[in-house]
Amino acid sequence: MESSATVDRLAQRGRPQGSPVMQQNWENLLFLHWPIESALIRPLIPGELDIDTFDDKAWIGITPFALTQLRLLSLPPLPGLDSFFELNVRTYVLRRGVPGVWFFSLDASKVIPAMAARVLFSLPYYKADIEFTDNAGEFQFTSRRAVSPAADFKATWRSGVRLRTPDLESLAFFLVERYCLFAGGVEGLSTTRIYHHPWILDEAVVTSYTSSMVSALGLPEPSAAPLAHFSRFLNVEVWAPTPA
Repeated sequence: MESSATVDRLAQRGRPQGSPVMQQNWENLLFLHWPIESALIRPLIPGELDIDTFDDKAWIGITPFALTQLRLLSLPPLPGLDSFFELNVRTYVLRRGVPGVWFFSLDASKVIPAMAARVLFSLPYYKADIEFTDNAGEFQFTSRRAVSPAADFKATWRSGVRLRTPDLESLAFFLVERYCLFAGGVEGLSTTRIYHHPWILDEAVVTSYTSSMVSALGLPEPSAAPLAHFSRFLNVEVWAPTPA
């Protein structure tokens, strides 16, 4: 496993060359994170990828949010398909020293965008029945996967104080400042670059939480309270996948 000390965590923060193929917004996004033993997740990640660690610990995250104003830049806007809710389960990896995200699963409230992402980006999307409410600043996100393997999620939270910009060497930076994702398709491993401004994070106060999202992967469900962050809005550009 590659040492995190050798990783340039700012290397891919700039805007990639060429033109993006997609734009989207991420709204009311909750980060929930727990440390996890690297050995537990190693069998679920391609051997070409190293598990990225912070203080010798791997991390697993669950992230519910609203995806809005999705647009493929080669097409006009697609009414009815440009906004949906998403819930992803993820960890953090390295490919030749480049830090990125590995998604174990992504659940979406609309089937067409989910299936398109499976085809175009080789991502493990599933259709789910999802509800989200914002009741005077108290957020609730509920998801039930509509296909196998079964997986449920429910969390209630509110945003807390605005956090200062994470330091480069901080755990918060390690967890959220990621500008590429890796995926494994029929033609091998691919890299997808994204670009956005640095995260503006708030503390998140989680008042209730239940989930089987991690156990659906064959892993032990975290029992400790999560490390939680919240972000109100982020505009994101996405580039086409390339061989990793």
